[in-house]
Amino acid sequence: MIFGLRSSVFFFIFDAVKTNWISKLLKYLKKVYFRNDKRVAAYIVCIVIATGFWFLNALSKTYTVEIVAPVHYVNFPNNKTLSNILPEKFDLTVEAHGFTILRHKLIFFVMPLEFNVNELTNNRMTESKKSSFAFPTRQFLSELSYRQSNELKIVSMNPDTLFFKFGQMGHKQVKVKPNVNVNLKKQYQISGNIQTMPDSVSANGPQLVLDTLHYAYTIPQHFNAVDRSIQSVAAVVPMKGLFFDPKSVKLTIPVEEYTEAQQSVPVVIVNQPPNTTVKLFPSKVKISYLIGLSRFSEVHSEDFKLTVSYSEIVEGKLRLKIKAESLPAYLYQIKIIPEEVEYLIEN
Repeated sequence: MIFGLRSSVFFFIFDAVKTNWISKLLKYLKKVYFRNDKRVAAYIVCIVIATGFWFLNALSKTYTVEIVAPVHYVNFPNNKTLSNILPEKFDLTVEAHGFTILRHKLIFFVMPLEFNVNELTNNRMTESKKSSFAFPTRQFLSELSYRQSNELKIVSMNPDTLFFKFGQMGHKQVKVKPNVNVNLKKQYQISGNIQTMPDSVSANGPQLVLDTLHYAYTIPQHFNAVDRSIQSVAAVVPMKGLFFDPKSVKLTIPVEEYTEAQQSVPVVIVNQPPNTTVKLFPSKVKISYLIGLSRFSEVHSEDFKLTVSYSEIVEGKLRLKIKAESLPAYLYQIKIIPEEVEYLIEN
């Protein structure tokens, strides 16, 4: 029914264009050349009508011709990945009335021939463990003829054989890397690691592709004016030839309000020779930071380790640079005041 409707639309357009062209031609000839000679105009009209009848008579006859049909392949085996290039068009030798041939040429120009791989091969490629297949196209002629129209008989097809080659399939477990952009409200920070559940997905596909795959990334997500933890579902970015399971993960972004805090921390000298006494001024420094409210009471001065190196004294430096050897997790905007200390070597 849909095929017949489309065919009718094509012929309607063709007839409209044809009628409009003839009408314009006659008006032009009448205006320019045949204003005073109606016999010539009548002669031209007879020629046009005769040509039209000849054309209709010719199209009503049966012909065997070759037509080119672009092809679109669908429904490949889901457990294999195609590694070769298939023909983009079929050269079909068909037998039909002229009207039917013309109609199908117009149809193929707009709508490619659909080749359902699994259906036309009876799922043999899906069930087989082989990686290469050759199918003579004569096996598909009757099916393709039926799908096109009962009025069109496909006599032969070129190429006469279709070759399918599939790459070696493999399996790999890869970590998921979330791709997010979070704009936080003032006084709010991300208070932990951004997590996905599950934290890895199964990737299936050609082994050559899997060997170069290190991570599975989520589709980018953007969050604005955030003042609370985020729970979201993120799809895994698809990759050609690969199948991910699952195709999406649950995303958790911990967010909480932060406050400023300070600790007084002693500075320790490292690399100091034995029997050498060095006094630092000051011996303790302030360290300020931002921390989430839920962790405020968990941080103490003992959790910090600040050091200066005796090697800088040997180099003759008058002030020693303080380095943070260890810090509690989840602190932001850490500042050491002052950043340098003076020293005195006692004999």
